[in-house]
Amino acid sequence: MIKKLTVAALTLATTTALYAKPTLTFYCGSTMAGAITEVSKQFGKVNNCDVKVIKGGSGALWKQLKNKKDGDLYLPGSDSYRKKFLDTGILKDGEYVGFNQAVIIVQKGNPKGIKNLEDLVSEDNKVFLCDANSGSIGKNTESVLKKYKGQDFVDNAYDNTVDVGKDSTSVANAVKTKEADMAIVWRATAVKGLNTKVLDIVEIDTKYAPKKKLVINLLKYSKHPELAKKLMKFTSSEKGQKIMKKFGFVK
Repeated sequence: MIKKLTVAALTLATTTALYAKPTLTFYCGSTMAGAITEVSKQFGKVNNCDVKVIKGGSGALWKQLKNKKDGDLYLPGSDSYRKKFLDTGILKDGEYVGFNQAVIIVQKGNPKGIKNLEDLVSEDNKVFLCDANSGSIGKNTESVLKKYKGQDFVDNAYDNTVDVGKDSTSVANAVKTKEADMAIVWRATAVKGLNTKVLDIVEIDTKYAPKKKLVINLLKYSKHPELAKKLMKFTSSEKGQKIMKKFGFVK
């Protein structure tokens, strides 16, 4: 009886394995997570697979996937991550799917009359910025401020913050809840969902805040590399771009 049950269990396990849908693990910066989740759902239906989207700060996600040595795809908030880590051999094929750009956000109607980056160092303003070692917007913020007036200005701006966030979403929430008067986030975060009803954008000169390419990276750990590459191509296709545009990203 035990032998029969064992054979039956093995048969069931084998059958389940044969017909189980493949699952892709997609490490995605929090700003792009909404768009990638929707893209992945459409892709999964057509390709009979599941996509597990793990969101968070780009830097934190890199540490996570590197330590766990798993995952199929990685989309950080800037292609600077690809440039920096390509030599590790962990990142393989790349697919350009849109761009990010840093902007200043303020409360709706801009009650403090915030005009530019100079307002970041005014003691009259409550400032909230992202940790440069956590989210891609933090790394980019540091770069923007350094281009604007050098390292001293970077230090002064961060010294003037009420706190620092882990990613673009957490930084935006500080302004939405009026914990802060101004912050720097990715443009897509500022226009996401209901944010446009409570936030306004103050543009940053593009010579300080250039467009940052978004590149999906195939990981060397991928158990389904061909399927993963297919998802990369789908995201950059006309159908995928229609979704990306809805969330504030365009190629």
